[in-house]
Amino acid sequence: MSADQVKEPTEAANAFAILGDFKAKAPASAATATVTKEIEKDIQQVAADNGFHSREAKPVNAAKARRFNAAEPKKQLNIKIPVPMHERYYRMASERGINVLHELLGDALDALEELEALKAANEKRE
Repeated sequence: MSADQVKEPTEAANAFAILGDFKAKAPASAATATVTKEIEKDIQQVAADNGFHSREAKPVNAAKARRFNAAEPKKQLNIKIPVPMHERYYRMASERGINVLHELLGDALDALEELEALKAANEKRE
């Protein structure tokens, strides 16, 4: 086929054509589906005697979810910083044993406010 010739569109295959002869299974008869309590008890006894365990999950007491530092609400703060500042931030947190990074930011903000208050007090004295 050359580039000038137009290819005729072909009809898409019908994916469901093979299902034309499909017939649903008949429901199971009541005789085969019924397991009496006596049979169930026998099954449980045979399983226990042979070391087979039940696949049913045992009820578990749900532990109260622990929330770290849940006393105060949180807000997300996303900022882009230069790589050296990022490395410096993590290094300073590591040196101070800080695992929760917002604590280092809080300490930095506290120090900045303290410095500004000292500068304002010095300006008033002059």
